[in-house]
Amino acid sequence: MELCRDYLPTRSYKIAEMRMGSLLGSEIDRLDKVAAKFGRTYAIGPDNLKDELPNIISFAGEYHRAYDLYLKAVLPQQEKPIQCRPACGNCCHHYPMSVEPFELISLYTELREREDFISVMEMCQSRSDLFNSLFENRLETIGSEDDAEDLALHDYFEQWRPCPFSDKKGDCGVYASRPVSCRMYFSQTDPCYCTPEHLQTERNESYIVYLPDNIEQSLVDLSEHYAGLELPESYFGGLLSLNAYEGVLG
Repeated sequence: MELCRDYLPTRSYKIAEMRMGSLLGSEIDRLDKVAAKFGRTYAIGPDNLKDELPNIISFAGEYHRAYDLYLKAVLPQQEKPIQCRPACGNCCHHYPMSVEPFELISLYTELREREDFISVMEMCQSRSDLFNSLFENRLETIGSEDDAEDLALHDYFEQWRPCPFSDKKGDCGVYASRPVSCRMYFSQTDPCYCTPEHLQTERNESYIVYLPDNIEQSLVDLSEHYAGLELPESYFGGLLSLNAYEGVLG
């Protein structure tokens, strides 16, 4: 898999980067003030999560729109056209990591209003349990957590478990609210090669669109303001952890 980090500084790229930087900078400044008000290093905790929900949901939506603008600026620079299409869903068998806390909170708030909320959480639980088991098995033989995680992620993909939010056709049921970890993954080859047996072969030409390093650092700084919630960065594990705050959100 190719990791795309460097792009030509076109006008659209500069605008998208500036918009993202300004958005994150403003939110960090706001959260700094919230943290100072509470006299602590982080802004969001169980004591003010409910009050902050409107701000968190609004910011998550703005962040996703800014990232989509960034994609429009950089994807035309790829040598080959994207082959992803509706109702494919092959990449939706991965175990997404590096999901931002504000994305988890925003999506969880949306999910808890759905009639199938309990069944969705049960599917998240089974997938989280599976990954944790695969990780522990790898860790016993390897010793390195980073290496064990990388291998466990591949092991999980081989299990071919669809995302809890994928429908029977393969479409995403939370497409507008999906995290950037899902938005950043693309394929330049036919979806039939986005499968475990082809993932690490020349037939599969997939890549990830990362943000510039300065933007990534701003995301780290912003996410530290959610330390009081102690949310894991995994997609399904993070959503499950928010169950602990049902009493706060209710």
